[in-house]
Amino acid sequence: MNPGNDSALTPEPSVFMAPAAQSFTGRYRFTVRHLFLGVAFALLVLAVVVPNSLPDITAAAMVLAAMLALPGLRIGPGFRTLLALYACTVIVTLLYMVVGGVHDAPQEAQLQVVAIYILSPLLWTLVADGLLRRLGTDRLIDWLAVLSLLCALSVGLFFYLYLTRGAAAVTFFFEGANVNLTEGFAGATMHVYGSLIFLCGGFFGSPELIRNRLMRLVLLAMLLVCALTSGRTALILAVPLGWFLGLMLSSRTTDRRQKSPIFRLIRYGVPMLIAVTTALFLLQAYTQISLTRVLDAVSTKLASGGGSARVGMGHSLFAGILANGGLGSGHGVGVDFVSDAVHPWRYELVWLATIYRVGIIGALIYALPFVLYMASVIRLAYRHRLPPRHKFMFCGFVCAFLGTNTNPYIEAFVFQWMYVIPLVALAIEYPKALKKGRE
Repeated sequence: MNPGNDSALTPEPSVFMAPAAQSFTGRYRFTVRHLFLGVAFALLVLAVVVPNSLPDITAAAMVLAAMLALPGLRIGPGFRTLLALYACTVIVTLLYMVVGGVHDAPQEAQLQVVAIYILSPLLWTLVADGLLRRLGTDRLIDWLAVLSLLCALSVGLFFYLYLTRGAAAVTFFFEGANVNLTEGFAGATMHVYGSLIFLCGGFFGSPELIRNRLMRLVLLAMLLVCALTSGRTALILAVPLGWFLGLMLSSRTTDRRQKSPIFRLIRYGVPMLIAVTTALFLLQAYTQISLTRVLDAVSTKLASGGGSARVGMGHSLFAGILANGGLGSGHGVGVDFVSDAVHPWRYELVWLATIYRVGIIGALIYALPFVLYMASVIRLAYRHRLPPRHKFMFCGFVCAFLGTNTNPYIEAFVFQWMYVIPLVALAIEYPKALKKGRE
């Protein structure tokens, strides 16, 4: 089949025009558009830079942004496919809420399930659709570059305040914060590290999208420093994983004919190498952090299955899956292992916990939108039709999605943008890609 005639791989030409060409006519709609962009940017600052610091304000901003996105909503073929997939997940959620109620699931747990599994994904989908149609993916990535810089600065501020004024000075970033700087190792407790998993994967996979050369050098170096000083295995691994995915896909992007491999290596590979070298030199010269010690800690944690707590959690969840025969015990129902005394139904091993709650079939339905997304991107890359902007989204998404295996980011509404925006971007520009991936 000729890929040039494949409608699933042909973008809508009007979607990613300049913002001026996308502006609405009429005084009222013009005002709503600009108000939406302002609220949406504030929402992204709250959700990306300071996640969980102001949860009530963040939730209010998300609801307001979703409402302001409605006047410009266009339900095309791609959006209808996303809504159909979303409807399937809602059916699974409601069914297993009933099952959880039969098994005496707490009311608080059921309310949280409604918020996280039903309301939040829908609101983020509306916000993502509004952002992508008004800005375009390239402009949104520019926003994410600025937000990445703010994230890195917040990490530096966190370390400075903690080391000079103590844990009480950083309660805004993390309640009960802690910093570990012993024997060449560095680690801290910050919610922003969840956002940085996606951002590191995306920008190390597609550094060419940071158009300013100085900005590219500075941002990549700052992101690497944040990763190495985080103590978070998922974040540290996002750097090489994002780079590797970007390297594998670079020859299959739509700009490959305009830029030779040697040109891409000189223009993008050399600055990345300089950024990495600079970051490592600064860490070695001005801190006690040892790269060898950090990598040893990462390898040890991987070899141990994520630590003793996650191993115990995994054994208990697996036993629960065997006990219910893979049919699911219901939302809000926990196992013998208690990870959170306040919320005993929550678990960091999201994949296993999902199978325990909704069964194998329910978990597959939950995973279907993500599987179709990854299959569609790989299909685009195979046919040399993958734009660099979607390479960025894919690299960031894969790093964030793999991170859900050991961290419950996807079950926090402030982090769900990482999993929704890439899908909406693909569905808008390639409206039949997800549908054809299912055929």
